[in-house]
Amino acid sequence: MHVFKNGRLVMTFAVMLCLGVGLLGCATTSQVQVLEEKTQQALKKAEEALKECQSAKAAVEDSSKYSAEATDSAQRAESAASRAEKAAVRAQEAATLAGVHARKAEEMAKKCEDIFERITAK
Repeated sequence: MHVFKNGRLVMTFAVMLCLGVGLLGCATTSQVQVLEEKTQQALKKAEEALKECQSAKAAVEDSSKYSAEATDSAQRAESAASRAEKAAVRAQEAATLAGVHARKAEEMAKKCEDIFERITAK
């Protein structure tokens, strides 16, 4: 019986020790409230970061759209410039050809005048 009595004493001491160690790890109400406040602040910051991320994503999509529009506009401008250069070359060629025809017309008019003067002189 004496051994059993000491065993009970040892078991009681062990249980009390475990309860003491277990209770040391428990948080007080104020500690839980502080932890809840920190958790709420962290959630608010996470929500703000998510909103900023979404607005940044929208801005990137908008800038991508505007970039594509600018690229299309630049290509259309280059195409228009190329057509304008070709039109200028054709206009230059037409002006040169018109000058040649004008000189021929002047020569023909001069010949006609000479012929007319010869006929009227007789």
